[in-house]
Amino acid sequence: MVTDALRIVFRTLVIAAAIVGAEHVARLAYRTAASSGNAGDFIGRHAHGPEIQVNRLGFRDREIPGKQPERYRIAVVGDSITWGQGLAAAERFSDRLGESLGPRYEVFNFGEPGAHDHMEQLAKSLSVSPDFVLLQLYLTAFETEEMERPRPHPLLPEPLDRRLEPASMLYDLLGIQWTRLQQELGLVESYEHYLTRNLSDPSSPNSRAAFGQLREFVRRARRTGVPAGIVLFPATDAMGPNGSGYPFAFLHERVAALCAEEQIPCLDLLPSFSKIKDPRTMWVSPFDAHPNAETNRRAAYEMLVRFSPIWHR
Repeated sequence: MVTDALRIVFRTLVIAAAIVGAEHVARLAYRTAASSGNAGDFIGRHAHGPEIQVNRLGFRDREIPGKQPERYRIAVVGDSITWGQGLAAAERFSDRLGESLGPRYEVFNFGEPGAHDHMEQLAKSLSVSPDFVLLQLYLTAFETEEMERPRPHPLLPEPLDRRLEPASMLYDLLGIQWTRLQQELGLVESYEHYLTRNLSDPSSPNSRAAFGQLREFVRRARRTGVPAGIVLFPATDAMGPNGSGYPFAFLHERVAALCAEEQIPCLDLLPSFSKIKDPRTMWVSPFDAHPNAETNRRAAYEMLVRFSPIWHR
């Protein structure tokens, strides 16, 4: 009996040591990850991201002075991509645009993480008298209040999951694999299927609501005498090598059609991003598919090519 008890204790200690060792190895391997797509996990809670400063309007940018008629003012409205998830402010495409355009132009960032309905951002941007509003879109912009995202089952019961998720890098890695397994086994709906089910039919209620809201954004800006344009970022975590197998092309096509109908300039970054062999090299970190600094630079260049002829008029 004593020998059996000692064996159990020894095995328990070995397993505990192995778990602790694996945890340290995981933290060491991803020590440079400064951002996570899940703000509640270990990286999201412990990574040292860039310094964040906000202006009086509550946006991550410098203070906005009174409008000077000799300077062309561009307001960029968008979500966490515009806001600059995991990036220093100077690395964002909005700041790169301002730097490239020169002193006769000023570009202000009205990005807001998690933004779906951009109407409030539009109202605030219009309050500073822009000459042009550039709306940055991502897949999440097409989700309506009636749509409910799939929720994978946690690896462990929820009370324990809530404690381990921000505390253990190893647990988060296992959780990522567990989520993928659930999707492969059909235990939970994938994000791809969720969006396709709700939005692939242009006449579906959610599709009409999403694109109706987008159309209203453009028309509301136009009613105030401010032209608008759209730049659409693809989901790089849904892209295969060189953009292969991308499942959301139907949304890109519908945005292009709306732009043509409303006669506004638009830019789809999917063709440019599809030139990259490995889409993961565009991520800000292995745990976050937001565009990194180099991808923001590429995006800013494409925006200059598309929009600067309009801005230079």
